Amino acid sequence: MRRRPTQPNIAVSKLPRTRTAALTCCLVLLGGASSVCAAPKAAKAPKAPASAAAEDGLPKPEDVANQARAVFTDLDGNSDPRARTLLFDGRVSLGKEDRQKALEAGVVDLHWPLRQRALALALVDKDKKLQGTAMEALAKLLASNEKSERDQGVEFLARPDAGIKPADLLKLWQRAAVEGGPEARGDARAAIVKLGGKPAWDILAAGLAEATDSKEFLQAVALLATYKDGLGAPWALSHMNDKDQLGTLARGLLVRIDEKKAAADIVKQLQAKYEKAEFAERINAATILSLRGLGTPAIARSLAKGAKFTDPTVRLIALEGLREVRDPAVLGELRERVSSNENEEEARLGYEWLFAWGKANGEKQVVDLLQEIARSDRRSLRLRAIDTLARLAHRPSAPLFEAAMGEGQPEIRLSSARGLRAVARAGDEKRIGDFLRREPDLNVRMELVAALAAIGTPEILDPLQFVITAPQVEMRRAAIAAVGPIGTPKAASLVGLRRADADLDTRFAAGVQLIHIDARTALKDLKGAFGWMSGTQVMALADDPKVTPDILELIALEGNDDQRGMAVDGLAKRGEAAATRLLSLIERSQFDETAGGAMAGLAAARKEASVPTYREALKSKHGRVRAAAVAALGAYGPPASLEVVLPLLSDKEPLVRAEAALAAMALSTRKPAP
Repeated sequence: MRRRPTQPNIAVSKLPRTRTAALTCCLVLLGGASSVCAAPKAAKAPKAPASAAAEDGLPKPEDVANQARAVFTDLDGNSDPRARTLLFDGRVSLGKEDRQKALEAGVVDLHWPLRQRALALALVDKDKKLQGTAMEALAKLLASNEKSERDQGVEFLARPDAGIKPADLLKLWQRAAVEGGPEARGDARAAIVKLGGKPAWDILAAGLAEATDSKEFLQAVALLATYKDGLGAPWALSHMNDKDQLGTLARGLLVRIDEKKAAADIVKQLQAKYEKAEFAERINAATILSLRGLGTPAIARSLAKGAKFTDPTVRLIALEGLREVRDPAVLGELRERVSSNENEEEARLGYEWLFAWGKANGEKQVVDLLQEIARSDRRSLRLRAIDTLARLAHRPSAPLFEAAMGEGQPEIRLSSARGLRAVARAGDEKRIGDFLRREPDLNVRMELVAALAAIGTPEILDPLQFVITAPQVEMRRAAIAAVGPIGTPKAASLVGLRRADADLDTRFAAGVQLIHIDARTALKDLKGAFGWMSGTQVMALADDPKVTPDILELIALEGNDDQRGMAVDGLAKRGEAAATRLLSLIERSQFDETAGGAMAGLAAARKEASVPTYREALKSKHGRVRAAAVAALGAYGPPASLEVVLPLLSDKEPLVRAEAALAAMALSTRKPAP
């Protein structure tokens, strides 16, 4: 049970009129003195004022601190995590024993945001015992069997103020790698590899030495895919000619290593292997050198021969090395091979080579070859060629794409529709619309709708008016997304057809587009959406810069709990532009959380510019508003604000009292503005 406040509630309106008498009354009552409020006797000015506040007739900082400490003691153990966080912050600012006790309690608090703060401060504290307590708590999080707790530990380590030395960080992860469960150990190994250095390579080497079906081996394989430390060079050089998975990993690592000294040694050894080794091993060295950007005409010719070699493993490795080759003579030598080879993996590598080359400089020979294959009778290779031209967004290939749209194979039409989408421009609306009307396959139709959307002219509305009422929900949503941005009355009329769609996500998509087209008209229909719109959808509206503040204000006033919170957050993110809407919510909302969130958002946007508003908000019936308002005064108010903050130390709401205590301490030490 929460202890009842021991301090009487002091209403601002009942304070004595004179400022000095009012403050004296507050201090007497808050301090528990038995004397009645009376005007203080005249006193001599101190020779050395303790603070600017004392010079201005306000209580001294140490007196305010004592009052705040009393509030913190009274609220100790409060069940509201927000209140506990404020108590923690206040006690830390008091320093010495108060700070020590706050940190000791904070590092074990179940409220994670509070616990993070405590850990960050404890880890850099002068007290070695407290540091050890914090490190132990963090170690337990990282080694926990609960993913949520491990995630908390990782989140903390990512903080810029974590204050953990690299050596201590390594020890934490090494401990988790030993003491944690299977998942915790896996997370720890990954973290150690990310830290780099010898411990990282030790983890990888140990994993690679395990059985190929073990978790350790599989994880080491996955981690090695991005590893590039030179410490792995000896292992990679010794395994680069392996024909299994380790050989692939080793060659990839030798391509990535970028440490200057290690890289120079790798290149030297690879060049020696290329000159002296057997053909298959020469291809391995040639591929690595080529992918490192060190290919020569001789290496390119070797790779071309390797791509036609009898050993399929050698062919694949050579094709991988060709990715960086830009030699027309090599293309001529492999032209027939590329245009007729239907081996799945070899064809993939071959067309990746053509795409990379075409993307780099639009080589005419590459495009000519792709177009030739796209018109051939080898279906699998045609698909690859058309897809590659589509990826290159090769506009001159548009007639080729259009011709293929008349074929009976849906796969060919799908690839061609992707090509049309990639190269579509104004003037293509009618032709693409004709294809859309005739097309029976849903996937192809979706690509054609996307092609019209990419054009984005009013001329796309005619072909899309038949699609926006399609029976397939995917088609309706795609059509809405294409039609809405046109923004014309006709576009609004078409999108309006889906205002009451049976699918709620489609209905929402239509509503968003109608808001974009005409927010004022859409506002009239918004209340009807409160019964079905999810909090996630409101968040999407809040994050949409085209959604006007008045729409978010209406949701915040009349929506359900989830909707109101998301809408207030959205208005707060708008800052100054939404200030009047936030003020309206403070005055009109009947919900404590909504009005309080609006007050906090207004303070964040207006800062010191709205101090009178914060003072007035202290009279609000909503505890969250009073709490946010007194916090704003503590952050932005002048020292004189102390006279209206002190009475709130006895507010009926614990959160308000805690905020008032923090604000009072801040104001008591603030110097007046010049």
